[in-house]
Amino acid sequence: MLKIHDGLFDKRYIDELSHKLVNSAWYADNVANRSSWPYGESGTHRLLGHFVFNRLDNNRIKYSNDEFMVNSLTNAFEYVCNRLNKKLLLDQIACNLQFKDMDGTAHKDGNENQTVFILMLSNEHIIEDIGGEFIHIPSNSTIKFKQGRLIEFTANELHLGKAFNVPNICRFSIKFMGTNIN
Repeated sequence: MLKIHDGLFDKRYIDELSHKLVNSAWYADNVANRSSWPYGESGTHRLLGHFVFNRLDNNRIKYSNDEFMVNSLTNAFEYVCNRLNKKLLLDQIACNLQFKDMDGTAHKDGNENQTVFILMLSNEHIIEDIGGEFIHIPSNSTIKFKQGRLIEFTANELHLGKAFNVPNICRFSIKFMGTNIN
């Protein structure tokens, strides 16, 4: 399942998020396709990233220390769910940062009972085709980068994010993931 949503967010809100992300601390501790236990330090690749919200289990949730990002992005998740008529329990909000030559590799974010929304952002005004595509492998689709674009898919579907092909421009993505509630 792949859906693309444009125009859900105000430009000013997208610009605020981009500005906040550009001024955030970034660490190379976001591991895709984690394969080791108990810390999940091994996987297919690392990205610069951080968690804003991470539901560890039914009783434990880990939040970022950045109150603005926690409040803003959990509210954005609720807005998206309401707008798209989705009933989801929030599992995770994670932010990624890529620069030129930092393409991701194919990975899955979760299982077939979870939905993922990827929000594309940059700190620059992107006016030309400079890469940054989202690749959805099951549908063989390449989705062009567009500021504020929201991509929806099932969490067990292989995908990857391409970096921009010019230096020194940040490509941000915010992943919202929730478990379907029926």
